[in-house]
Amino acid sequence: YARGMTVREIRAFLSEQYGTDVSHDFISSVTDAVMEEVGAWQQRPLEPMYPVIFFDALRVKIRDEGLVCNKA
Repeated sequence: YARGMTVREIRAFLSEQYGTDVSHDFISSVTDAVMEEVGAWQQRPLEPMYPVIFFDALRVKIRDEGLVCNKA
């Protein structure tokens, strides 16, 4: 189940986040329907390299013409 959640936890999450009430049977049928696809995704071979871009900045408050603003 999603993030290791039980049916009861999934039901509570859906109720809290979306204000919807679904049955335990419905949650079980949905999770059962996707488990094979999830397993295949988890077992897929990974690419040898993934492109990644990392942006970093130091933001500081600077007084400029009497105004204080953030600059990177």
